[in-house]
Amino acid sequence: MRCDICHRPHHTKRLPFLCAVDARNRLYEGRLEYARALIQAEEAESRVNDALEKAAAARDPKSKLKKDEKDVAAARIAWLTAEEQAALERTSHIIAQADKLRSEIEAARKEIAVKKDAIARRRSDLMAVTAGTVSRRARQLDEVERSTQRLRYKWNRIADATAITRAFLCEEAARLYGLRQIEEGSAKRYEIGGVELFDLHTMNGLSPELISTSLAHVAHILVLACDYLAIRLPAEITLPHKDYPRPTIFSLSSSYKHDKVIFPGSALAIQQSAAAAAEDKRLPRPRPLWTDRPLPTLAKDYPDVYSYFLEGVALLAYDIAWVCCSQGVSLGDGDPFEEVCAIGKNLWRLLIAGKHHNAHQPHKNRRRSPEPAPYSPLSGNSPRTEDIAGEMANPKSSTSTLGRWSHGTCHSYLGTAEGMEFIRSFKLLSPYKIYDKLKRRLSADAPLMDWERIEGDELDDGFEDGMLGRIEAGGNSAGMNAGNGPPDIRLDRGNGGGGSSHGGIGIPKGTSGWTKLRNR
Repeated sequence: MRCDICHRPHHTKRLPFLCAVDARNRLYEGRLEYARALIQAEEAESRVNDALEKAAAARDPKSKLKKDEKDVAAARIAWLTAEEQAALERTSHIIAQADKLRSEIEAARKEIAVKKDAIARRRSDLMAVTAGTVSRRARQLDEVERSTQRLRYKWNRIADATAITRAFLCEEAARLYGLRQIEEGSAKRYEIGGVELFDLHTMNGLSPELISTSLAHVAHILVLACDYLAIRLPAEITLPHKDYPRPTIFSLSSSYKHDKVIFPGSALAIQQSAAAAAEDKRLPRPRPLWTDRPLPTLAKDYPDVYSYFLEGVALLAYDIAWVCCSQGVSLGDGDPFEEVCAIGKNLWRLLIAGKHHNAHQPHKNRRRSPEPAPYSPLSGNSPRTEDIAGEMANPKSSTSTLGRWSHGTCHSYLGTAEGMEFIRSFKLLSPYKIYDKLKRRLSADAPLMDWERIEGDELDDGFEDGMLGRIEAGGNSAGMNAGNGPPDIRLDRGNGGGGSSHGGIGIPKGTSGWTKLRNR
């Protein structure tokens, strides 16, 4: 045994009484001897008792039986005592459980009684409440319906006032811009900003300055009117801005879907055209609403630019016609192409000659329709029942439809199912059909190309344009007139009476000249 303190093995002689463990081990020997003595004493006692019992049994055999009976009786008494104790314990447990169940039953009875009282009270309250439920429900429904009709009436009146305001703003903007109709006998023409508004199929005989200025004014007033009307045009128009000084228009598929735009003719377009072509990147290309040369010359020299210009003009005319249809302005019962091309008349009908504006009165005497006052329970201007009934029967009824349909209000919103159905009801030519018809019409009405005498610096400019032809004096002009020359070319008679005709070409005697093909 090792000591718990000094961690050394015990030795009775070398290290006696070094610690408590050593002292305890020293005492163990006496304790062990005492235990052996007690065991031996018990064994001796048991042997003596056995010997005495054997001797007593030899003397009296009945004493042994009595002893056995006593032992059995004592064991039975002990068993019965244990059973009685167990029964008492079970009985006390059962009694405790019964008392617990009895208390729970009593609590449940009290709770049931409380619930019965509550149910009885609620039943009585329900009977009292349901006594007038039908009449009260009918009254509440009637109040809700009246309130709904009143709110809808106010909403419609506010929408009418908004439409009147929009129409007024559009008319005033158009008049401030100088949009007017000029009657010349039975004919009518239109101007905006002092510039004539032409029909699209008459552009061949117009100067590029007139075309560009007129289209710029039309694009500006159209965007301004659509801003007042809260309408998004089908073909997006880009007005002049700091990076590009010309108006342009996008195709229907590219409108409102572009992040980066390269405008035609800009420096950025020239710089990035090669990079865009190398990357095969299809950037949206806006169509120009301007031109810097007459249309016949543009069609001959730059057919692609001419096509883009005609597409832009067709998209602009389609935008104007679409806005007219969305505002309930009729384009007329004539040829659809002719009606769409009359952009001046359509703008006049849209912005000034609508039903709301009383166009037959002078502008200074025209009075604006009063806006209805909003409903207020305190002001006493509650709408009459017949007004509400009429408004409910025809909620879109108004003196004018200009300014009613838009993309900026929930009332008469063009994006709803009803608005989309209204848009699908437009009987308009598509921009591509307008473009095809316009191109064919302009090609058919193109002026004939005339030969004209030029000299000096104009001769050099003509060579740069690549449109010169040389005719020597005394050449085969008679053969040209006889049918060898171009059939659509007329030759001028010269500049004075001093020259000979030479088959119809005005060339002075003894000289040679150059002629340049021009548009007359």
